[in-house]
Amino acid sequence: MWPVSQVLLFSHIFSSATAVPTYDYVVIGGGTAGLTISARLTENPEISVLVLEAGNDHSNDTNVLAPGLYTGMYGNPEYDWNFKTVPQIHANGQVVAHPRGKQLGGSSAINFMFWTHPSQQDIDSWGELGNANWSWNSLLPFFKKSESYIAPSVQVKEDLQTEPIVSKIHGDMGPIVNTFPDIYGPLDEVWPRTYRNLGLNVKSDPRDGLALGGYTNLINVDLKSKTRSYAATGYYLPAAKRPNLKVTTGALVEQILFDDSKNVVATGVQYSANGIVAKALVKKEVILSAGSIGSPQILELSGIGASELLKKHGIKVTVENENVGENLQDHIYVPIGYEVIPGITTLDNFTDPAYFEAAYNQYLTNATGPLSITGASSSLLSCSQISCGLNAPTKFTSVTPGLEAQYKLLSKYFGTEAVTQELTVSGGMSPQFVNDTTKLFTTSLTGNFFSMLGVLEHPFSRGSIHIKSANPATYPDMDPRYLSHPFDLQVLSKIALHMQTVAQTAPLSNLLKGNGTVYQPGYHKLTQENVGTWIKENIQSEYHPAGTCAMLPRKKGGVVDERFRVFGVKGLRIVDASIFPIMPRANLQTLVYAIAERAAAFILEENV
Repeated sequence: MWPVSQVLLFSHIFSSATAVPTYDYVVIGGGTAGLTISARLTENPEISVLVLEAGNDHSNDTNVLAPGLYTGMYGNPEYDWNFKTVPQIHANGQVVAHPRGKQLGGSSAINFMFWTHPSQQDIDSWGELGNANWSWNSLLPFFKKSESYIAPSVQVKEDLQTEPIVSKIHGDMGPIVNTFPDIYGPLDEVWPRTYRNLGLNVKSDPRDGLALGGYTNLINVDLKSKTRSYAATGYYLPAAKRPNLKVTTGALVEQILFDDSKNVVATGVQYSANGIVAKALVKKEVILSAGSIGSPQILELSGIGASELLKKHGIKVTVENENVGENLQDHIYVPIGYEVIPGITTLDNFTDPAYFEAAYNQYLTNATGPLSITGASSSLLSCSQISCGLNAPTKFTSVTPGLEAQYKLLSKYFGTEAVTQELTVSGGMSPQFVNDTTKLFTTSLTGNFFSMLGVLEHPFSRGSIHIKSANPATYPDMDPRYLSHPFDLQVLSKIALHMQTVAQTAPLSNLLKGNGTVYQPGYHKLTQENVGTWIKENIQSEYHPAGTCAMLPRKKGGVVDERFRVFGVKGLRIVDASIFPIMPRANLQTLVYAIAERAAAFILEENV
């Protein structure tokens, strides 16, 4: 119950046309982390929050909500920033497109809806790198706080082999609903059984941060409404009517404002909306949640970064920190495609306009049919499980002390942690369109196909993101430097060869032409001799950029401390995937929600 006096007070603050409005907190970016934090902070009616989001609100948009339509948003500027890398010199000069959600909910509005989790060691490594009180056990309550697990029916449990799930280790009261598909086909049913036949079935619930093997993974879909469950529907909409929460869409942040007369203190944000430049001031903090591409860009535009770069673009140096925009990591993958036997329905059926129109109308009419769900076939496998026979590097030259510390951890746990996530797209892909996501996840070929994606989970390669202009509307240079460390190519080669073994194993092989030996046109059999060339020509991104504002000690490459506070500035935090010091396994969204929940708890503790 909100007191009338409180409503009137916040109404005055938010509607003032003359004075610069002031809030307790301004959150830059209404994405996965930003909406999580703003919702949690405004549970306290005494705290006022402004959220600035460059995109629009699509929380009632079928293109976002329908689980089967997500790739249709890729490349569309209404939904997607559509970033591009610079040419990748270690990958045949390819330019790789990077979809990032440009709307309330950020990339949680456009992702594949895989609800997977890092390993225990992934998070323990954050602590080993120098972040006090960071471990799997310390973060576990915040994973649970974000999620609402719905157990499958007996039929689904049998068909998709979900027996290892232990409900009590999942959260069941959080904003994001996650469960298993209740509509699926033969390809989904054979996936876990194929890994079982290889001796690679999971032995425990992957939610425990320990299990390795092939399985059907959770998806963040609300089966009651057959809609995507994401940051906008789960966190924002229930909080939208709070008088102490204001969300402004179409707001492009230009810079963070500072008072540097003594110590550097964040005082507000300057942004543009509808062609008008405006400011918002803060009593307490600015929280930067613009993502792994946007957050370092905004820091540099605001004068926090490497002095040489800032001066080059005529930006006043407020805080010198050469770590800003460095340490970029990403999950890359190699695809391989097969023809399926006659009678198997795949996503390729959607290329028939009549089929798509019927499915679309069915979804609009009663939220059923093929657009009401998405696939969920996955695996997390160690080096020994894919028989890779590799030893991680142990000697590192010409690297910074901070990167050396990361490399030592990657090498230490290489033998026990997942080296790959193997997953599927139940349809054909066109890997030659790595730079055009409007064409990548489909094919103009006639027929039905099955794609497997072999993802490199813990890359050694590191890249960067830096501004190339002082204009906030100019995209920064994104250079992941894919395959710049030769060990990444060695591991990816073993992953690609293992996927062929999976495809030729029953019962999956029974659904593929030639028992998994007939490739989708454009693909071919991979061997020890040709696999490296294939990877360089066809490398793809899983769109998981991370690490560009790393949570590390300043001397080890850090931009923020263990409580998300930017070094050298008072009243400024960063909360999004850019703070990941080292890449975890699997899909990133569950970890982003968890760190945002923890950041909100930190802020509320300090607000007392």
